[in-house]
Amino acid sequence: MKKLFIGLACMVLAGGGIFFAIHQPANAADKNEDKKKDEKKEEKETVYSVEYYTVGPREMKTYVTSTAALKADRQVDIFPKAAGQIQTLKVEEGQKVTAGQVLAALDGDDARLQMNQATVNLKRAKADFQRIQATYERKLVSTEEYEAKKFELERMEAEFNLAKHKLEITQITAPFDGTIINRFVELGQTVQPSEKMLTLAALEPLEAEVFLPERKVGDLASGQTVKFSRDDSFDNEFLGRVDRLSPVVDRETGTVKVTLSIPNAPGFARPGTYTHLRIVTASKTAEAVIPKKALIYDSRQLTYVFTTYLDEKNAAQTRVKKVQVETGIEENGMVEILSGIQVGEQIVLTGKDSLKDGLLVRDPSLNANAQN
Repeated sequence: MKKLFIGLACMVLAGGGIFFAIHQPANAADKNEDKKKDEKKEEKETVYSVEYYTVGPREMKTYVTSTAALKADRQVDIFPKAAGQIQTLKVEEGQKVTAGQVLAALDGDDARLQMNQATVNLKRAKADFQRIQATYERKLVSTEEYEAKKFELERMEAEFNLAKHKLEITQITAPFDGTIINRFVELGQTVQPSEKMLTLAALEPLEAEVFLPERKVGDLASGQTVKFSRDDSFDNEFLGRVDRLSPVVDRETGTVKVTLSIPNAPGFARPGTYTHLRIVTASKTAEAVIPKKALIYDSRQLTYVFTTYLDEKNAAQTRVKKVQVETGIEENGMVEILSGIQVGEQIVLTGKDSLKDGLLVRDPSLNANAQN
């Protein structure tokens, strides 16, 4: 029996040794396989291509914004002062004219005849008066005769002035320097004093009027810079200034009329051009400024950006983090950041649409610059 127990014990020990020898390599193989899977997982992690932007300071301006249609500094409709047929038409739409320049002429034959007759009558009346005046001084004629000739001279002078006026008003002249913007008549047409012939406008400078709430006018003053643009991007802006502010508030609307002046307006700016405008009220150096296109908005209207940081395990890799920010002044596609990020931090400018916290990113342009 004793020999039997000893034999069984030897068999158990031998079997255990064989089992350990068989399974030990298997466990090592499993560990190696797991390690390879982890390495393969790291190798397969997607790296997103983005563009970085470094937060920095920038000069920023505050504005009062509005919209307005441009208009001429002065604009008048020109009517004839007498009825008649248009014999001469000397201007077309778009033509520049000077004050006093003849724009059109009506048939003036009757007026010229009357002028000639009045000239003759005045000449004769002057001669008669000079003769009787010399006689009157020698006491050879009565006072009544002298006064009669004097009255006749004054009447002829009045008739001459009236005839001269009738002839002058056959000439349609420009009341000020400007540009003909409308012509409503044709050569040979008979017009009446109630018929509009032309529209004249002074296009230099142009003007705009805006009606702003009283609370917004407190920071405005004559001479402040105004930026104009035909669209709200202000990519092709042109400059003007605040010309004057109304001293009263409209009781019905609670607004104040502000008149703006645009000297040296570009060629595409005309009376009637619809513009967006910004009146510069202050200027400051904002500490943290980024392009507005870097911002992300959620359904709650909260604002975020993606910032970058180095991977803790691999400093050669860069990951992103979504950070909520508070914005301030906006100008020309740039926006001031009041809180959330600081100067010197790196954010994602483009390529952010598919990002989430912790994803790997890289800026291909940095690699290209490094290689060059």
